[in-house]
Amino acid sequence: MKITTLIENTKPEGTSFAIGHGLGLYVETNGLKLLFDNGPDDSFVQNASLLGIDLAEVDLYVLSHAHYDHGGGLRTFLSMNDKATVWLSEFASDQCYSVGRTPEPRYIGIDPKLFEEYGERLCFVTNEASINDSICLFSVHDFNTFRPRFNSLLYTKRSGEMTRDDFRHELVMAITENGQNTIFTGCAHSGILNMVRTVQEKMPDTPVHAVVGGFHLLNTATKALGEAPETVRKLAEELEKTGVDKILTGHCTGTEGFELLRAVLGDKIEALSTGKVFEI
Repeated sequence: MKITTLIENTKPEGTSFAIGHGLGLYVETNGLKLLFDNGPDDSFVQNASLLGIDLAEVDLYVLSHAHYDHGGGLRTFLSMNDKATVWLSEFASDQCYSVGRTPEPRYIGIDPKLFEEYGERLCFVTNEASINDSICLFSVHDFNTFRPRFNSLLYTKRSGEMTRDDFRHELVMAITENGQNTIFTGCAHSGILNMVRTVQEKMPDTPVHAVVGGFHLLNTATKALGEAPETVRKLAEELEKTGVDKILTGHCTGTEGFELLRAVLGDKIEALSTGKVFEI
């Protein structure tokens, strides 16, 4: 499996990639080309060109959850690619808001017009779905362990009422290669441990080899660590107990969060950065 970081918050020094607060990954696996999110806007198009990636040839698109920093470029992608199906939660049309940082709630969801304009290309997931023999998507319902602190600022509007977001619109993706799973998450609002354990419970005969994506340890307002350092260290210890061999993380994990995780996980963990390519 080859994973290219199409867009992320950071980039290697001296490169001309566009960056932004968001995440988009280009994955080549089992003969398929897949986009897992594509960041906050159309900057991913510039980066794809620099990386030699033909977006028109992408076979599948998976939206991790209904926030603009992961699906803000979806309209642009659909206008460039006329064949890829888009897989997303049945609740991806939830109206998502951030509160407490601006005088009024700020809309952070997906463009609602997309659901009408491109409805024939959308595949909605209820609880779980198998895209093919090697790619599975799951909702997360068991929240027994760590969930990000700054979820408390995220809401959805339902029937005109603002309600704390329960992230029913979030999916975790598992790709099976060589008898092992690689797990992908956008922000892990449901809690990265809950997501790993969901896949382990759903696919008990297939060990989880790698985890890729954001863990939402960042205070996005201040760009500083949003969790207590001891909480992050405990999270790292619990991740190690799951038996995962490789972790690629970035975006909402943040620099401080990454360093705390690495202090426990050592060489098992690497940082995502725009343009970086990984072989798993």
